Amino acid sequence: MDDYLTYTKPDRIAAGVDQLAAFTEPDRPYTRLVFSAEFDAGRRWLEDQFSAAGLVCNIDAGGSLIGIRAGAGAEPRAKLIIGSHIDTVPAGGRFDGIAGVLAALEIVHYLNEHDITLPFDLEIVDFLGEELNVWGTSCLGSRHMAGLITAEMLGRKDQDGRCLGAEIARIGGSGKPSAGVRGDADRILGCFELHIEQAKTLQSMLVDIGLVTEIPSIYRYGITVTGQAGHSGTTVMDGRRDAAVAAADIITAVSDLAGRIEAEDNRHFVATIGKIDIFPNGAAIVPGRAEMTLDLRAASDRSRLRFEAALDKLIKQTSMTRNCQISRDQLAGAAVAPMDKKLISILADQSARLGLGTMPISSGAGHDTAHLSRFARAAMLFIPCQDGLSHCPEEFTSADSIARGAAVLVRSVLALAEQSAPKGLI
Repeated sequence: MDDYLTYTKPDRIAAGVDQLAAFTEPDRPYTRLVFSAEFDAGRRWLEDQFSAAGLVCNIDAGGSLIGIRAGAGAEPRAKLIIGSHIDTVPAGGRFDGIAGVLAALEIVHYLNEHDITLPFDLEIVDFLGEELNVWGTSCLGSRHMAGLITAEMLGRKDQDGRCLGAEIARIGGSGKPSAGVRGDADRILGCFELHIEQAKTLQSMLVDIGLVTEIPSIYRYGITVTGQAGHSGTTVMDGRRDAAVAAADIITAVSDLAGRIEAEDNRHFVATIGKIDIFPNGAAIVPGRAEMTLDLRAASDRSRLRFEAALDKLIKQTSMTRNCQISRDQLAGAAVAPMDKKLISILADQSARLGLGTMPISSGAGHDTAHLSRFARAAMLFIPCQDGLSHCPEEFTSADSIARGAAVLVRSVLALAEQSAPKGLI
């Protein structure tokens, strides 16, 4: 049985985490928003790391940084994609995405140190803008690869007037809509991504590696409640059309409904109303309108459809009870992304050969791999996340946990190389 330290160096990983963490807004660690000065500096650092490891770097049309380690044989060769992202949410953590990029770089270091040439090209990727941004679209780089970036998205402007398409062009992308999925999609052997779990199942179960079974569907809805504004002192309670009260009814009911569906279906299912705006928003005014955003994540489309049907009934009932008009509009939607069973099997086998415990696990968060899975075989592995804390400065995983996951990836890459037929197919 091999030791994970045979394949990776935790000290090198820890140093990389610390160096990337330094690229942050000083008064709001850890903040490296896509297209910010901190992000640009982090990208330059990462490109230097890629180049030092012998990778040939380029920025693709979608703005992702790609480091290529060429394989043996004549072109065109098969390709294996491994990566994650280095952008963060505001006041986020040091490991979300970063762990996956550094783990991918560890594979290159191992191959270099052992003078191994693969029978396929290896692409290490920092996918552009995985986190949800002020332009309202996450996973910019992987969406572009999947043919999902539209002219409408690229034309959006933020509060400072910055156009999304122009920002992508500024960092080296095309700034243009996707022309379709990657032109070489038929030559992609597979895609791997390591990520912190962002929950505490692995920690609680004392398991080293989570083998992701699927990435949930993510749907967002705008819910607008229209009542009637009025004087808070003279509008009698029985005659009010208070939009905030109707919104509160919906918020409470959504939480209860999601909990019931998750328990009944025994699958990951969460619903959150985390954004709400009240108008006119005055202390002495009965609210006349409320605008909310509902975030829905489900491991099963059946569960999502059940929820939507029940939500529409709830909206109709609340509209009648509170004498308000209520509408629900879909803002965004991405279907469930099942992970490839053959790639999962490879990850499981190589984890066992390293003496690492594994368990199947459903992702609660969205990831770039979800979009890659639309056009290529893809799989994810999770590593423990201390107390399940993520998207906050307290986010933590150990360098050894990253190294264990990276060792699984190294061995999985070598296993794919051994299995590859002359034409570069498994």
